[in-house]
Amino acid sequence: MTTTINPCDGMTRNGFMILLEQNGISLDESRMHEVNYYFNLWHETMKQNRKCGQAYDFDAYIVWMKKQ
Repeated sequence: MTTTINPCDGMTRNGFMILLEQNGISLDESRMHEVNYYFNLWHETMKQNRKCGQAYDFDAYIVWMKKQ
């Protein structure tokens, strides 16, 4: 059974890690502080986008993460 993860609709940390791996970013549980940082930053980004009326862009977020 395949589960679809929507990054813009109540994604869990585990779902976030799965999406990162699918996009070529490897953050294992030994680096959980980084996972938490980027997971929380994504949620803050969505909150700011709602305030500004902008659409969510997880693909752009992934591109930005790869540059870090």
